[in-house]
Amino acid sequence: MVISKKKLLIISSITLAIFVFALLGTPCYRYTSAITGGTYYLGYDFGFGGNIIVESFNTTLVSILGIIALFNLVSAFVPKISEKTIAITNIVSWSVATIFSICCLCVKYVNVSYNPTNSMIFVLLAGLVGIASSIFIFVKNTTED
Repeated sequence: MVISKKKLLIISSITLAIFVFALLGTPCYRYTSAITGGTYYLGYDFGFGGNIIVESFNTTLVSILGIIALFNLVSAFVPKISEKTIAITNIVSWSVATIFSICCLCVKYVNVSYNPTNSMIFVLLAGLVGIASSIFIFVKNTTED
């Protein structure tokens, strides 16, 4: 059984996007306030009343992941989208998602009250895996036996 490069690109990107969505559902930030005593926030807690820059990093990261998943889902059903288009779009999208995950990790320097937790490091690593897998599948030569 041989799976095409197009399907492999689609499956890997959708799987990684779902994995990152699950990671953002875990406690991602710790608010170290003397009043709250160290409350944890998820990546989806956009309106928790904190710094608007922190919330915009999270919102943009979630939006980019949604775009990656939606594009790959649509390209699974549209035969005219080539594997080259999918690969280049995935490489660029995962690169932008990785940049915003780095921004989410640097949130401590934006607002001293927020500390990113280990799940944000895993989001960064998943973004790097997304870039690497898209590049690898894009440049891999398929040979027929």
